[in-house]
Amino acid sequence: MSNIAEKINRFNVYLGTASAKNKLAGVTDEVTLPDFEYTSETLTLSGMAGEVDSPSIGQFKSVQVEIPFSNISKEALQMVKDDNVSIILRAGQENLNTESLTKSHIGRIITIKGMTKGINYGKLKKGGYGNPSIKKEVIYYKEEIDGEVVTEIDKFNGKCIINGTNIMQDIENLI
Repeated sequence: MSNIAEKINRFNVYLGTASAKNKLAGVTDEVTLPDFEYTSETLTLSGMAGEVDSPSIGQFKSVQVEIPFSNISKEALQMVKDDNVSIILRAGQENLNTESLTKSHIGRIITIKGMTKGINYGKLKKGGYGNPSIKKEVIYYKEEIDGEVVTEIDKFNGKCIINGTNIMQDIENLI
C-alpha cells in the first residue's frame, strides 16, 4: 500500500493541554515549524582536498518558532508570560492511498516548549489583520504521527529521537 501524506486539513493550537478552554483563538492559518540544524565543525586537514563541515549528531544550533496571530490578544500574551507551559499543535492530516484512491485521516501532534525571545505587536490596519507574532526559543520538540513518536528533541536532557530511534543511544552508552 502506498500512501501520500497529502495535506493538513485543519489544526488548532493550545497552551498547556489540548482542551477547549486552552485553545488559542486567533492563530493564523499557517505556523512555520522549527528548522533543526546540527552544530558542526569545519574540518580542513592535511591531505584533504578541501573543507568538510562535520555535524555533531544530536547537538543542535539555536532554533526558534514564531506563532502568528490575526491580532494581539490577552490569550496570545499569556503565551509570553508562561515559558514553562507547552504549546501544542494538533492537526488532522489527509493521506491518499494511491492504489485505492481513497483518503484517510491521521492525527499529528506537535509539542513545543521554549523561552520567549520576542513579541511582534504587528500593526493596526483598518478592516484587516494586525499580524502580530510571538517568537520562542525551542528547547523541546516532539512530533507524533498517528500516535507514534517520530521526533523528540530535548536539548537540556540530551534526548534525540529521529524516526522513532534514539540516535544518541551509542553516545549515552559511552558516557
